Amino acid sequence: MNRTRTRRALRMAGGLAVAGAALVGTFEAASASSAARPSSEFTVSGQGTWQERPFDIVVNGEGELQLRGSRKSTDVLVASSVDADDGTMPAPGECEGAITTVTVYGARRIDFTMIGVGEVCGLDVQPPTSIVSHVFTGTFEVYDVPEGPRQLLGTDGFFEVRLGVDGSASVFATDN
Repeated sequence: MNRTRTRRALRMAGGLAVAGAALVGTFEAASASSAARPSSEFTVSGQGTWQERPFDIVVNGEGELQLRGSRKSTDVLVASSVDADDGTMPAPGECEGAITTVTVYGARRIDFTMIGVGEVCGLDVQPPTSIVSHVFTGTFEVYDVPEGPRQLLGTDGFFEVRLGVDGSASVFATDN
């Protein structure tokens, strides 16, 4: 009987050692794969023009979309609207709440929209080094993906829209 108990104890100890080694191997593999994985799903940057409409600002332009896992960026069209809380853009040195949307589309199988909240601030223009008159900065969530990578739905992040006194505009967005 002592022999049987000893064999069972050895089998149990051996089984626990194998299970422990398997768990350690799993954790090491998981941490290695998460370390190698880039932190963002996408980054969008675009340049274009803006115009004022009643109650909001509209930006249209061209840009680039870099998706996670893709070695090459994709040329896209970018459209944005900035809607300040009171319907007017703030004066230099002032900020107010705003809602903004950014839509990325135009490339094959790419069409998604981000919506977010933040602040739009008026800036003192200092030509020729700074022509930016207003900057919207906020957080977004991808809420509509009619065509393209469905995994982007619900992705959140940071975005910024800059407006120049010469009618130029830039849009930048990246997820967290």
